[in-house]
Parts: sequence; C-alpha cells; structure tokens
Amino acid sequence: MIWSVASKLVSNLADDAKKKGVDGDNILKKTFGLSSEGIPIGREDEPVGYVRWKAQNNDASSQGVLNEGAKGELRWREYLWTGPATIDECDWGAVRWRFYSNGLVCFDARMSNMSGTLDYGDIQGHRIELREKNGLLLGVWIAGFFVRRSLPQRGFASSFVDDHEPLKIHFADIDDSHLGAWVCL
Repeated sequence: MIWSVASKLVSNLADDAKKKGVDGDNILKKTFGLSSEGIPIGREDEPVGYVRWKAQNNDASSQGVLNEGAKGELRWREYLWTGPATIDECDWGAVRWRFYSNGLVCFDARMSNMSGTLDYGDIQGHRIELREKNGLLLGVWIAGFFVRRSLPQRGFASSFVDDHEPLKIHFADIDDSHLGAWVCL
C-alpha cells in the first residue's frame, strides 16, 4: 500500500511538471531514489548525472591473444577492480572490463543491494575511461543493471560490439591503468 501511494505521488508530480513544461523526471528519480530502466553497456556520448558514485584506478590488468585460425589473431586487454566497494546500500565485489582489438567490449561484476527503503533496488554499474599511454582518451564505457534488494552478491555480465575506430586503431597503445567508477542510481 505504501508503495502504491508513493507511486501515485511520483506520477502526479511528474504530470504537474510536464504540464508546466519542466523536465522533472530525472529530478524526481534522483529525489526519491527511483529508476525505471538500466544503463545499457555502451559508449557515453555525454556525461550522465550520477547521484552516487566513487572512482579509483584499476587494481590489475592483463592482456592476451586468441588465435582465430584463418581470421588471424584477436588481441584483448583486461582491467580488474578487486573490490569490495560500497556506496550506501550498493555493494560490489570484483569488477572486470575486457576490450578486444575487433571492438568487442565485455563487462562482468559481482553486485548486491541491501536497500531498506521503499524501492525494490537500484541501478548499479561501473564506468571506465579508456586511455592511451600518453593520456589520450579513447572512450568512456558504462554498464549498469537493476540489482534487486536483499539478494546475495551475484554476477552480472554483458558484452557489446562497438565499431569504435579509435579503439581499434590505438589498441596496442592502451595504458595499463584506468580510472573506473562504481555508480549507484
């Protein structure tokens, strides 16, 4: 019942804002800690208005080569944040990003949510700024999932094929250390 009342309140406030010509959806979601959709893995075109986040450089990195027979070799670089990390009710274990020379980007994280509020959970994710050794920013990628409250820490994984030419061209020049941020919306 409480959830129903809160939902109607948010809907009414959103309708009032639309009538006034105000884009209040993001403000309401930030205020009440609600999110209706996840953040798909992909490259950021503009900075997202994060509510709660913290960042640090990766703990470890590795690289390798896969032999694809007639197609040649496929190189990869992997970055690991060993965790644990906590922002309010959002918890992370290890976070792993892997980039391939053909443009494939893979993400894997262990996450849980111990929310005690009216919401059923939060959008949790991680973001990485991929740079060359000389500091040139190749791109910013983010992955996010809706993590339900009161679940034990679970694995969340996703992959995305991105035809991002700077990543392909400068793959050999990627640095070993990158800034990554835990995000809780």
